[in-house]
Amino acid sequence: MRNATLTQEKRREQRTLLIGAIVVTAAVIVAYVILPFSLHWRQREAELESARGRLAELTALTKNARALDSAAGAAERALATGGRRVIRARSATLAASALQSFLQDASDASNLVVTRLDVAADNGTPSDSAVMSGAGSIPATLSAHCDIVGLAELLSQFAQGPRVVHVERMTVQLNSALRGAPDMLQVTLSVRAPVIIE
Repeated sequence: MRNATLTQEKRREQRTLLIGAIVVTAAVIVAYVILPFSLHWRQREAELESARGRLAELTALTKNARALDSAAGAAERALATGGRRVIRARSATLAASALQSFLQDASDASNLVVTRLDVAADNGTPSDSAVMSGAGSIPATLSAHCDIVGLAELLSQFAQGPRVVHVERMTVQLNSALRGAPDMLQVTLSVRAPVIIE
């Protein structure tokens, strides 16, 4: 009788150990095999869905390329004929470059002979953090030889051109180096252009 009781207890212990081993094995399989596989599968499906969405966008853009090009051209023409705009750029360096290009183009259109063009020469180009909060400004100095008509044309471009540029100081002198051309002037302008860093 006692042997039968011991045998039953031993079987119960073995059954308990077997059930525990099965539970631990199942937990290990779930934790280290099924869950990682399921997470990897979901991540892969999300990546595939994102790629399908990008492919659909690119396909739509490719199909509508002509319409987009004509719309962009129309928008550019509307901006060119529109009012004056503040320089917008992704960084202060790009804003300074845009200001330099505008000043050079305005000088060329006014028949000025530019001798010096410094953008942000005195204060240095403002850091992106200094103007990141919104509007800032970039100083520039322009020196050139011109006649009075060219100077008037340049100032007119600053007043009515496509970019906002404020003249802070202007120095006009007769150019003593060009004695044979009494109407030639030496002009130095200190300007400041408001910029918005996007």
